[in-house]
Amino acid sequence: MNDRERWDCAIAAVSADYAALPSALQGEVKALATAIREARRELHSLAQEMGSGAICASCGGQCCLRGKYHVTVADILVFLAEGELLFTPRFNRDVCPYLDDYGCMMAPSLRPFPCITFNCERIEELWEPERIAAFYRRERQLRALYGKLEQLFAHRAGAARRMAILGYNHNLERCANGDNDQ
Repeated sequence: MNDRERWDCAIAAVSADYAALPSALQGEVKALATAIREARRELHSLAQEMGSGAICASCGGQCCLRGKYHVTVADILVFLAEGELLFTPRFNRDVCPYLDDYGCMMAPSLRPFPCITFNCERIEELWEPERIAAFYRRERQLRALYGKLEQLFAHRAGAARRMAILGYNHNLERCANGDNDQ
């Protein structure tokens, strides 16, 4: 199975598992998804306020080259719970499949944990200690929100751990057999 097929099967499996959740549990997932998006917005804003956009553009996004496994089941749950249209990765290139000709295919509030929490030295060296402390305090809060979301969905994913969507094996054997009606 190639990466695109694996992606399609994993998305179908996570979507089916999410749809099968009781409505009360879907409500909890939705509340966590909203909190995760807000935390991501805040982290992005903290970096943007210090000119990270210009720095990232000047280096060509070197940190974004190898993000194939950054999207997790939790990230897809945020898309589903928030009713966001899911992008189509470009696995046919030797860079992060979530980049298109204009940059990241995901809005900052939808980007995976490593993508929204990483700041290179060129960015952080411009920050005062208070901004660095605020950023990493919010990063810890985001990590805790991910943990709560993963615990809610753990019985579907098989374990309470961050799992790359390309490594999500729940119901993938059905896809491999051509049964995509999940």
